[in-house]
Amino acid sequence: MTTANITRKTKIPLDKIWSLLSDFTGSPSPAFSVVVHEKGDPGNNGVGTIRTLTIGKIAVMERLEAVTPPHSFAYSILSGSPVKEYLGRWAFREEKDFTIVRWHAEFKPKFPLIGWIIAKVTKRVVHQIIDQIEADNMGD
Repeated sequence: MTTANITRKTKIPLDKIWSLLSDFTGSPSPAFSVVVHEKGDPGNNGVGTIRTLTIGKIAVMERLEAVTPPHSFAYSILSGSPVKEYLGRWAFREEKDFTIVRWHAEFKPKFPLIGWIIAKVTKRVVHQIIDQIEADNMGD
């Protein structure tokens, strides 16, 4: 298994960043597009929702696996990435005037010896997502 991790501090309040990132039926930013293919269990915070998230030229189909509001959610990638058995997790906590955002992923590359490349690219995309959310919301 290959792993990738990011920890970031942001001034975006926990409830705001939680609502943007954990909503699998909406986009976290106008810069990204989301297509919902199947809505999940409304009584369980949408667990089971399947969507395609497009960021630039990257489009991945994801499934929401677990939600613990407002602290964490987990998702899997079903297609659109050169990985298998991918499980990602976002976690959030307040610390003084900041929100600490943690992202962790575990996966098996579909091709040998490219796990580190996939981890590097995926981390860059996660940073891009957080950067865009900050740009969209810091003036609020």
